[in-house]
Amino acid sequence: MKLFKNRGDIYISKSGVNATKQAKILYTLLAIVVIFTVVFIVLLSQRYSSAAEFFAQGEITSTSEGSTHFNDTLPQISGKTNFLILETDDEETQIHYIFLLQGDKDNLAYKACALPCNMKLDDKSLMDIYSQGGGAALQKSLTEYFGFEIDYQITFKTSAFVEFVNKLGTVVYNSNSEIRFSGGEDDDKYSLNINQGEQKINAREITNLLRFFSQEEQNYTAENELVLKTVTELLNAENYEKSESLFRLFIKSSTTDITVRDYESGKNSLMVYCTKNTDITVYSALCEAEDNVITQESVKAIKGYFSK
Repeated sequence: MKLFKNRGDIYISKSGVNATKQAKILYTLLAIVVIFTVVFIVLLSQRYSSAAEFFAQGEITSTSEGSTHFNDTLPQISGKTNFLILETDDEETQIHYIFLLQGDKDNLAYKACALPCNMKLDDKSLMDIYSQGGGAALQKSLTEYFGFEIDYQITFKTSAFVEFVNKLGTVVYNSNSEIRFSGGEDDDKYSLNINQGEQKINAREITNLLRFFSQEEQNYTAENELVLKTVTELLNAENYEKSESLFRLFIKSSTTDITVRDYESGKNSLMVYCTKNTDITVYSALCEAEDNVITQESVKAIKGYFSK
């Protein structure tokens, strides 16, 4: 009995008996194929751990597995570190902006809180305190005022800030509105020409925007957002590779109590933040003041963000 008349053509019998025989033969062939497949898979699973090992003798690699392995090699970090960062004019007669920044290594996060430049501590302005003892005096006074430890202080003059940040690169900034401004006095004038929408901004534009939000608009939410955006983008893998030379420039450009020993002991944390900069969570703590004095509700809220 023929099953096929020609290659590729199925022969359909006119006899019901022949059709039944053909069906039995087809079912038998199908059962043999199924049994063979099951036996083959069982034998394959006993000898090879994966299809990749069978077909390519283990030469097939997975990009996602490589990425996971890379992240697994990053050091484990923990703890929280608080920084006080401020910028003055080049003559140190005015504070342009001042803010708190925390690196939360337990949760891989940044927390920022812009402070009013004209705020008072025990009837003393921040500028009065700075004039008497610099950034270290502000660090001590604000630590006592808020009730949490500020580990390090960093003070920049405007020109030094611009020089240092220009080495780090530009920031992609999305402005909610067009900003056209010119202000300041004598040798401390500044201007802004920011378009609405997304654009790259350089160090000069970053510092002028921070000053504008702090002094002109007193928009501390916008200031926080710019601080967080700047830190997140500029602490990246490329800058980590240049971190030793950048740290030397940082020491020359600022007045700070961060030492070479601090830098060496913090390199693991810096590596993690720079490698995973796009995965970092950010928090903005809003500071509210009345008559240049921070409200008690705001003090409690800020303490909740920055306490360790």
